[in-house]
Amino acid sequence: MPSPIAHAIVGVTAGWIVDPPAPGEKTRALAYAAAGMAADLDLLVGAHSGPTHGIGAAAMVGIVSWLVAGRARAPRGVVVASAIAIAYASHTLLDWLGTDSSTPIGIMALWPFSHEYYESPWHVFMAISRRYWLPEFWRFNLLALGRELLILIPIAVLVLAVRGRPRTTSAA
Repeated sequence: MPSPIAHAIVGVTAGWIVDPPAPGEKTRALAYAAAGMAADLDLLVGAHSGPTHGIGAAAMVGIVSWLVAGRARAPRGVVVASAIAIAYASHTLLDWLGTDSSTPIGIMALWPFSHEYYESPWHVFMAISRRYWLPEFWRFNLLALGRELLILIPIAVLVLAVRGRPRTTSAA
């Protein structure tokens, strides 16, 4: 499964696809990064790759985002809540494309519609080791991180170049 850094980069990138950044604005980028990493909070309760990695969880995050912040700023709040939900859902895509080395293999990508675990036939991202006591921990994880950055940074730069252009207003 990809690193938290990869999840943050893709969370921001996914959020910007829906809600491009305003010049000098950083708060939403932090929210999208946090949303991209949030599914892994399930590690704290020993239930990794379960329901928090499904599309149902992404929908719930979007609804809660809209209830907390969006309703006060409708219709703009719908856009921000949608971007947060997409940023959260990006975690599912990355983990699906990642190498999983712990059972159960895969993620509950379609939760709550299915409790099956799904794994992509394409292992784009290397597994990140949590076994910090092993001698190869740093070498292996830095190699995995380097690969992630080589893949994801160009995509993020492209999205920023296309979607991050300042909005122009036409003169009447």
